[in-house]
Amino acid sequence: MIMPKSAYILIHTAAKASEIHHRGVPHVFARRIALLAAAGVLAAASLAAGGLDASPAEAAPADPCAPAAASPQPSSRATASPQPSASTTASPQPGARTTAPPEPVACTNDQDLFPGARLGVRTGPQGDTARLTANQAEAAAEAAPARVFCEGDGVSGKRVEVLYVREPSMPDRYSRLLPMFQAWLANADDSYNDAAAAAGKSRHIRYVTEAVSGGCQVAVREVVVPAESLATFNSGITAVQALGYNRADRKYLMLTEATVVCGLGQRYVDDRPGAENHNNLRTYARVDAVPNCFGANAIAHELGHTFGAVQESAPHFQTSHCSDQFDLMCYGGTPSWACLKWNDYRLPDCNRDDYFNVSPAAGSYLATHWNTADNDFLVKGDTSDAVAHPTVGFTYVVTSVSTGGAIEPIGGSAAGLVKLSQRARTNTLSQSWLMGYKTGLQFVNMNSRMCADSAYSGTASGTQTLQYNCKGTDGMRWAYLPQADGSYAIVNWLSGLALTVTGAYPAPLEQRPYTGATNQRWKFNRLINSVGPGNGASYYLTGVGNRENVEVLNGALTSGASVTHKAHSGAKNQQWILRNPSASTSPDWQLVNANSGKCLDLKATSTAVGTQIVQSTCSTSSRQKWQLQRVADRTYVIVNTYSKRALNMTTGSLSVLNQQVLAGDNSNHFWALKQV
Repeated sequence: MIMPKSAYILIHTAAKASEIHHRGVPHVFARRIALLAAAGVLAAASLAAGGLDASPAEAAPADPCAPAAASPQPSSRATASPQPSASTTASPQPGARTTAPPEPVACTNDQDLFPGARLGVRTGPQGDTARLTANQAEAAAEAAPARVFCEGDGVSGKRVEVLYVREPSMPDRYSRLLPMFQAWLANADDSYNDAAAAAGKSRHIRYVTEAVSGGCQVAVREVVVPAESLATFNSGITAVQALGYNRADRKYLMLTEATVVCGLGQRYVDDRPGAENHNNLRTYARVDAVPNCFGANAIAHELGHTFGAVQESAPHFQTSHCSDQFDLMCYGGTPSWACLKWNDYRLPDCNRDDYFNVSPAAGSYLATHWNTADNDFLVKGDTSDAVAHPTVGFTYVVTSVSTGGAIEPIGGSAAGLVKLSQRARTNTLSQSWLMGYKTGLQFVNMNSRMCADSAYSGTASGTQTLQYNCKGTDGMRWAYLPQADGSYAIVNWLSGLALTVTGAYPAPLEQRPYTGATNQRWKFNRLINSVGPGNGASYYLTGVGNRENVEVLNGALTSGASVTHKAHSGAKNQQWILRNPSASTSPDWQLVNANSGKCLDLKATSTAVGTQIVQSTCSTSSRQKWQLQRVADRTYVIVNTYSKRALNMTTGSLSVLNQQVLAGDNSNHFWALKQV
């Protein structure tokens, strides 16, 4: 992650911390209290359990992450000496140089709980045994992702090996979930490679792969462990090691059918640069089938821990993560305008200063300390090889390979619960889909500003797809599965099924088991139509969180009238003209109400949080100037030039807008511009 509280926030806490949230996103204060509480819980648990479980097959004294006993133990469940957890490891001052690794080097289990996680609940298809026939499975294998990076024979050298792990009593959903796993793993790889591409280089997760027609795919091993083996992270490690998954040249990613944890990853507390760093050794990560956890975001995040993120000496270190706005491993911290783009939420180290930088400046922290971009389990390239793929923050018309039709709500409707179909491409707003991100990829319709959703949380084959108010639920999360011809299958996180054309318009799109057929493959056609607001153009300012429009209360024409919000009506008091004759050189805009001719203004010359918003006679005052910080196509944070506070969508009906300190995870601080 990390994510925003909206998209990448990671909470280190016990299961009950999942109850501390607002709209699925914990407050910063509440989260930090939870972090402190969880630290104590984890420390106590570590001491009570005696550390990591012993493995009768292991004897690697140089590897403190290996659950190996120092001497013979009375049973296979005997434990090694306790290892310090993330909460008990001393933290050097940020930027401090560790000249030698601790003796012994500490190995921590970095535990994460994502917003909305529900421990004890299994996400995905329930009681639906739809499986591929032998012919379908063969066809699907032939059409499997060919764009996953291939290196060598797919098995030699240091690699990440992926295990699908379950106990005998747990459901066997391997064939049903495999396409989704392949998509998640490809999407996680893109997170690292896209960050490297921004600096003209490449970084790929070196997976264990197997050859398929046109390329390779990640090998996902099906592993059945004895009953109760997945009760804890450590017992799960012991169980898979007993089955031979204990190679020194592997990092093991366990995707399990258990529901007792959200995500965990082992990390060495070792900030030395270079090949001798212990984070180049074997470690284990685990993601359980828990709602709002099981997915590409958690995979990329937990692997980030195994790669060595985030070290205690990092400039913005905070409890195994960092507090530098929001990215794959960071959350919160001092408000910053630097890491606001939605795409930042899925990429490692937005500011490139804490744990990942392919080209660190000489003398900088990451040039002199451990840099996960140098991890041996990543394939490193000095030139970019990034392939265009659906990218968060960009807008696409998504067309079927089989029909050429574009995905669209039936009738081009902006109403909720309207089903999706496909018809002739016209590039209208109702056919335009913004790639959003809330701990996973979302499809946001640019006309309705609603998200594509698995209808009524369905998981059975034949479930239709509709649009509904965007939330952070698995039914609204999608993964893209790369195909050899440059198209993609689109797989729903909740159902594990592929979006499928079943008939001519207006036949609703359905979700069906992935076979690789052309009616399950889609082209993403990017629209370059959202480079910025136009001087003199009129827009509706729509809150991303509640989809209501900014308007002058009661259509008042007087200076000092309150500015509030209401559902879209099309009235002129909801229309705003953006004016900036010097847009090419100045970031400052005036927002002029089309009905009154008055400018959006602060009620008082103040930087105070909560200062209300009014309309006033237009002047040159900096109170009436606003900077539009782009976060995605046609989506902005609107910042007052005078106060440097963000325009905030208030929650009460007809309540007056105000200004607040920016919070990059708060949807009330994001605004959609829809041209009149």
